[in-house]
Amino acid sequence: MYPERQSIILQPHPSRRLLLGGAVGHGLAAVAVIVSSTPWWVQAGCIAGIALSLVWFGYRHGYPHGCGFIARAERLDERWRLTTGDGAAYWAWLIDGQAHPLVVILNFRLEDGKHRVLTLLPDSADVGVLRRVRVWLRTHRPDDAEPEPP
Repeated sequence: MYPERQSIILQPHPSRRLLLGGAVGHGLAAVAVIVSSTPWWVQAGCIAGIALSLVWFGYRHGYPHGCGFIARAERLDERWRLTTGDGAAYWAWLIDGQAHPLVVILNFRLEDGKHRVLTLLPDSADVGVLRRVRVWLRTHRPDDAEPEPP
C-alpha cells in the first residue's frame, strides 16, 4: 500500500491546555472590560457576552458527547468523515491545515457548505497520529489530487 493512500484516523479528546487557554483569554477580556471607563450597563452587557462565549467555548471544546465536538476524523481518499460526539457523521473536504510542533489546525468544508475547524494540541490526541498528520500536511497540499499509483 502506498503511504499517501493510507487512511488517517484521529480520535481527539478534550484538551486541558486548550480549555485553560480559552478560560484565561475570556478572563483577561472580562478584566479589560471591568477596568475600562465605560458605563456600568455597557460593562454588564459585555461581561454577559463574555460569559456566554466562555460557556459555548467550554461546550464546544470540552464536552466530548456534544454535537459541536469532533470525536473522530478519518481521511478516506480525498474526503474526510467527521463524526461528532453525539454520533452524527459528516463528509468534508480539508480546505486548509496548519502544522506546528505545538498545534495542528485543520479547516474543513462540509458537504452543505458549512465550515468546521479541528484544533489539536499535544494533549488532545495520540502522539503518533499527530505526527502522521503533521507529516501529511507538510508533504501534501489539501487541494492536491491524490497521485495515481504507477
